Amino acid sequence: MKKRNYLFLTSIIFLTSTVYAEKIEVTEHIPIVKPFTKKIKVDERCFDTTIETVVECKGSKDTNSIGIDTVIGSVVGVALGNQIGKGNGNDIAKIVGGVSGAYIANKNRNNNDNLCKNYKTITKCEPIYEYITESKNVGYRNCANYNGKKICKETIEPINYLEISTKIYVH
Repeated sequence: MKKRNYLFLTSIIFLTSTVYAEKIEVTEHIPIVKPFTKKIKVDERCFDTTIETVVECKGSKDTNSIGIDTVIGSVVGVALGNQIGKGNGNDIAKIVGGVSGAYIANKNRNNNDNLCKNYKTITKCEPIYEYITESKNVGYRNCANYNGKKICKETIEPINYLEISTKIYVH
């Protein structure tokens, strides 16, 4: 089997016997042009708009007042505490629930009462763009005639000669 493979490889080597190259003169340089689009800012459109901001209100902060929300928070806390435990544990849960509900409601009211809405007018501007397409030369198709056929090669710069390699097979 080894001898047979060796003979096969040897016969392939003898089949391709000659390679030669020749230069032929380029007869045509065709520019390769491609479009490129650019985004260009040409102007801007401005307009006034009103925005809402939240700021701290001026004046004193009343953290000691008891409002209806504090009473409601206390009642809800007692009702929730009543669902927990039995006997003395139930009484303690009601007290803790009532005090906690009143505290949370009062704290929430004081935080919200000290915030005020403020409105101001600002000017916003948005850019206006145009899209411009330009054609740019990205290379050349260099062509020549060889044995009655048109042969071309693309390059970045134009060239004067094409190099043609030819293999001659012996059968």
